[in-house]
Amino acid sequence: MPKLILTVAVVALLFCLLCGPVFYVALRFRRGGDVAALRPLRHVWLAQLALACVLIFVADSMGFMNPLGIVLAIVFAVSLGGAALFALWRLVRRIALR
Repeated sequence: MPKLILTVAVVALLFCLLCGPVFYVALRFRRGGDVAALRPLRHVWLAQLALACVLIFVADSMGFMNPLGIVLAIVFAVSLGGAALFALWRLVRRIALR
């Protein structure tokens, strides 16, 4: 039972690490006046989760030596990349609508 609790805690931590930066960017845009900034997050989170899973499975099939480090690096990179792309998309949308 303790392994299951630890596994659930690690998965929750990875999910927060994956979705946290995009949520922070969306909150910043919402505070800046973009009232619809939180609406597309469910699609962004799903895309990030799918991309991270695919990259993790590909890295696992390639047989890297440090699977935990690879998983953390992939989650961190997908998280920051998703936040950057989301911010760029909202900025371009804001400029286009003016």
